[in-house]
Amino acid sequence: MGIREGWKKEKTDRRNGLAAAFALLFALSLGANAALSAEKQTLKTRLAMERQRDMTDVVAAMADIEINLQKLLIASGASQSVTLLGETALLAQHVETGLSRLPLSAQTAGSAMKFAGQMGEYVMTLATQVSGGGALSADDERQIEGLLSACQGLNAHLLSVGEKLYTEPIPETDINQAQGWPDEALSGESGIPYPSLIYDGPFSDGRTDGPPKGLTGERITREQARTSAARYAGTTADQVKDAADSGGQFEAFGFLAETADGRISVQVTGQGGHLLWMMPEEAAFEARIPVEECLRVAQIYLADQGFGEMKRCFVQQYDGMVVANFAAVQDGVVLYPDQVKVQVSMATGIVVGAECSQYLMNHERRLHLSPKLTAEQARQMVSSRLDVRGEQLCVIPTDGGERLCWEFDGEFSGERYLVYVDAASGIAAEILRVTRTQDGETAI
Repeated sequence: MGIREGWKKEKTDRRNGLAAAFALLFALSLGANAALSAEKQTLKTRLAMERQRDMTDVVAAMADIEINLQKLLIASGASQSVTLLGETALLAQHVETGLSRLPLSAQTAGSAMKFAGQMGEYVMTLATQVSGGGALSADDERQIEGLLSACQGLNAHLLSVGEKLYTEPIPETDINQAQGWPDEALSGESGIPYPSLIYDGPFSDGRTDGPPKGLTGERITREQARTSAARYAGTTADQVKDAADSGGQFEAFGFLAETADGRISVQVTGQGGHLLWMMPEEAAFEARIPVEECLRVAQIYLADQGFGEMKRCFVQQYDGMVVANFAAVQDGVVLYPDQVKVQVSMATGIVVGAECSQYLMNHERRLHLSPKLTAEQARQMVSSRLDVRGEQLCVIPTDGGERLCWEFDGEFSGERYLVYVDAASGIAAEILRVTRTQDGETAI
């Protein structure tokens, strides 16, 4: 039996096992409702069977996602990783749809559906990254481990819901009211700590191999790193405890900082004491501070931490946080490979998270940033259908390295587009469509 056939059989056996378990529980619920009239019993039986099918499908899909995420952590080669990521994205979409039909409390269902949707978007971003010649970074693996933990928690909760769904008798009531059963009985919160994903946005996929260009400075001690971690987290050294270190391209000291916004994990590089990443352990803040104020805080934070001139690129908002991408600027030229993602709590207006690996991997002073073509000359290469609203000179990542381009920001048919023209040859390099989602902006 081949690997793929074995995997299919494994999935089939697991689904059959889940169906058999739920069927047994379902039989118990039928016994508890034997006294109901035949007509009502038929309607309620149909409703219970629909719930049984939906629950079985979602739990089975979640189990498949768990297995895929585990495989990703040991996958070899881009082809294998892309296959697993693509399949996981489809499964996440299936879970999101199935969750909308399950009898969960509004808050529990909303949180779980949001998690499934963001997980699907995240793994598709990773699939694009890997298929383009990139690789899963240490930060990506850490995010996958967080996804795996949350999936396991959600699946355990769904199994508990399923047990109640099929063992508690359907109440004697009007069938229209029964459509909402058992929302009231299952209104308790799951308490699952969903990870707050900061996934790569447009042009966040710069060079991933070779030595980090932005990792400068001498080797530091753990105590020196602790002082730096306290500064990054906005607290004092006595509030910073040791945590797991990380290796790979960025050897870093791990810490856990106690702050006004809860516990924050911080990783500080052993070379130079740079901030590698920082993330709140739990992210569910009350949205009190305006978005623009949070963005101002993020800009000041980057300046205070020595990142130099940075320009805001894209903004999202979720879990009571404003998450913004900032790119370095050199001599007026935006360096898209040198990006930092910053999370700001909307409850306190304090920075609670950042991801700096792309910045540390790619940041250096560029030479030859003078374009051969003027903005007006490059604009002639842009379709006249695009209503151009602005332009700027920038560096974008490519498969072979980097490219100096003119970026034209415009509108066509009610949609916003970013068009990139090579500043030396005038050849169209990239076109992105910017869309608004409920969480903010994204580009495809």
